[in-house]
Amino acid sequence: ALLLAEAGVRLWAPQAPAGSIGGPAGDDLASLNRGLFTEPGDHPVHTDEYDAVVHVNAHGFVDVEWGPRRPGVARVLLVGDSFVQAAQVDLDDGLGRVVDRALGPAVEVYSAGVPGAGTGTALLLARRLLPALQPDVVVYAWTTSNDVLNNDPLLDDKPDKPYFDLVDGALVRRVAAGDPPTAGPLFRASALVRLVTRTWRSRAEVRQRIARGDGLPVDLRIHDPAGGPEWEHAWAVTEALVAALAAEVTAAGAEFAVALVPDAVQATDAGRAAAIAAWPQLADWDLDRAHARAAEIASRHGVVIDLRPALHAAGGGLYLPVDGHWTRRGHAVAGAALARGLVPLLPPPADRE
Repeated sequence: ALLLAEAGVRLWAPQAPAGSIGGPAGDDLASLNRGLFTEPGDHPVHTDEYDAVVHVNAHGFVDVEWGPRRPGVARVLLVGDSFVQAAQVDLDDGLGRVVDRALGPAVEVYSAGVPGAGTGTALLLARRLLPALQPDVVVYAWTTSNDVLNNDPLLDDKPDKPYFDLVDGALVRRVAAGDPPTAGPLFRASALVRLVTRTWRSRAEVRQRIARGDGLPVDLRIHDPAGGPEWEHAWAVTEALVAALAAEVTAAGAEFAVALVPDAVQATDAGRAAAIAAWPQLADWDLDRAHARAAEIASRHGVVIDLRPALHAAGGGLYLPVDGHWTRRGHAVAGAALARGLVPLLPPPADRE
């Protein structure tokens, strides 16, 4: 029976590979990367909401292969979280590929997206990739609903990712509490075990999020007008990280931009209505506040490309209702808006090495 169940899962519900566990102490790409899709190759995935073949390049990121600079071709690097990774759609339908096509053959776009990353991971990724890829423009895709949360272990404790703190106004690397989880040989070998384990973990994470948010998913607390010292601290750390990222990009001779990425609650009427129906206290909160605050911070450190107006104007069908990430159409709308914002930042053709 177990063999039949294993065969059925592999056929009807193919599972993502075991993935990798990042490391809070390392700065190399393997330590900074985390999530299900870090093993090079093509990985078919089927869920109730989407089917996709996720391509992971030789460096362990969901993207095309990264090559040397080509004469006359400008290069853009996107760093961010799972919206940049785009593992819910085929590679050609993800944000980076959409922007790449929109900008034309004289521009190439590379993506380094790490799920649940936060700004600290984006900073360390850029630090590694700037000398290796030599981009002309670096875009930090700031998910305004949860990157601030992801930057503080008191709000979002993940032992397999880096965190920073502010000490006398300076950024200091924090040592995460606890050990990263491990994946045993049975988990790696069996699609059935991965399905059962991930289902259990997902439900446990939902319960933990609600408990941490005092009866409300903790990520929605970013909209809470009462705030709290932990949230103000997370915002302060986030701005310091954005400033450090901007400084490193500029020092490398590249342009820096922040793309503001809203979730469905922030960008769509349907997403907002669904959230208020589930959590009625949201009706009295300003659900635009966090996005506006992120825009204000970003404007102090670089060019801001706000994707929300285009997404809001596009209507429905942009976000997966349960998963929460963009659909193929969502990536298309966001990618077109991002490409338009990038055009003024690209070097003139004569200056492209």
